Amino acid sequence: ETVTIATTVDTKYETNETITVDLSNESNATIADAQGEGTITNNDLQPTISINDVSVAEGGNLSFTVSLSNPSYQVISVDFASADGTALLADNDYTTLSGTVTFAIDDVSETVTIATTADTKFETNETITVDLTNESNATIADAQGEGTITNNDLQPTISINDVSVAEGGNLSFTVSLSNPSYQV
Repeated sequence: ETVTIATTVDTKYETNETITVDLSNESNATIADAQGEGTITNNDLQPTISINDVSVAEGGNLSFTVSLSNPSYQVISVDFASADGTALLADNDYTTLSGTVTFAIDDVSETVTIATTADTKFETNETITVDLTNESNATIADAQGEGTITNNDLQPTISINDVSVAEGGNLSFTVSLSNPSYQV
């Protein structure tokens, strides 16, 4: 006779697993081997780690998703660090951040959030990167996420003030911009 036990298909990277079938309460026979062991072999690959590209208006948060291709039976970690692109830390365009993302067993998604700085300067859209390194229990498939900080400031307007002076004096007009600009 045959005893059939169905297994389920999943995407989780895991070790081979075993189950046992125990025989008992025999009738008109003696049990010679009371236990059968079944091995379920893993057919899923070790996960890969990726980070996406995101965009936000200046002053908002760049929320990068660091994800695994599939779940794992192991805790997985990867280091991350933000870096200048066309946006510059020295210009206070964003707040730098570094650390470690840790995926608990069966976890497949974590978030890294980088704050950007609101200003009034008319400028082009700017970028930063978040780089992944030093992975543990996985491999990196996409090591760099790009964050685009979109400008939300208007091109400046130019104004000149009104002045008055007594005869013989100099008229000193002030020409001003409504807000700063990246252009000359």
